[in-house]
Amino acid sequence: MFTGKTGGKLLIATLLGWLLAGCSPMAITGAPDVDKTAFGAKKRFAVVSIAALKTFHGERSMADTFKSADAVAGANTQPLINQLQPKIISALGKSRQFTLVPESRVLNHRAYRALAEDERAVKVLFISADMNVAGNYKFYSDPQKYAQLAKDLGVDGVIGVTVTFGISTGGGRFNINGLSFGKKSYSATATIGAVAYNQKGEVIWKDSTVKEAEPGDSKAVIVIDTSAFSGADFEKFHPSAVEIGTKAVDVLLARFDDTMAGKQVERVQSYK
Repeated sequence: MFTGKTGGKLLIATLLGWLLAGCSPMAITGAPDVDKTAFGAKKRFAVVSIAALKTFHGERSMADTFKSADAVAGANTQPLINQLQPKIISALGKSRQFTLVPESRVLNHRAYRALAEDERAVKVLFISADMNVAGNYKFYSDPQKYAQLAKDLGVDGVIGVTVTFGISTGGGRFNINGLSFGKKSYSATATIGAVAYNQKGEVIWKDSTVKEAEPGDSKAVIVIDTSAFSGADFEKFHPSAVEIGTKAVDVLLARFDDTMAGKQVERVQSYK
């Protein structure tokens, strides 16, 4: 998952995906890094970790600015990653580049149940963020644990998926001496990062993508901009966050398939 240089790049891409959403229509994520020799229709892979940054990032009201994700209605991503989990498994299961081991077989395997998970947090430099884990999965960040799982599960590789959900703010407004006119729009965003390891703990696939939904809410701003007092309605954006997360997963797999097919895959991606 987020480990060493690999983890740093994915976390930075994830955070930039949220920070830049609404500010730029494009995101620099780099091209997929794929070891083509590690994949094939007869290669068996298992998903061993599906997680999301705990906080549903977005504009908060002044009263909620310093509150935890649990203290703000709809700002905890646990229900979002739980809903996205089956969609992730379904998308990976349709790939013709490998055979996915059934989820139930992985989660109920003695080796998986026995291996202790890592701390549910990602840390890069001075940034630390808590994680939510989907369903009965565990959170792993140590490449050697991924390698151990690949060996114990008897598969050619294991996959970890990490998601960041956010709400971007945009729209055209005119500000004159504190007075604002126009509307402010809000859109759900999702950043998906995937990494796969072989039995040696080597990265054989890593990539990320950022997608933004069409505006799902707008706020009239007339005479005085009151948006700083109200913030985004996180609960309202749960459905569109899951929907755009599903789209991001599909795009991630399409980039993987194109890379395997020898096609050129862009390093700069559109949010839409």
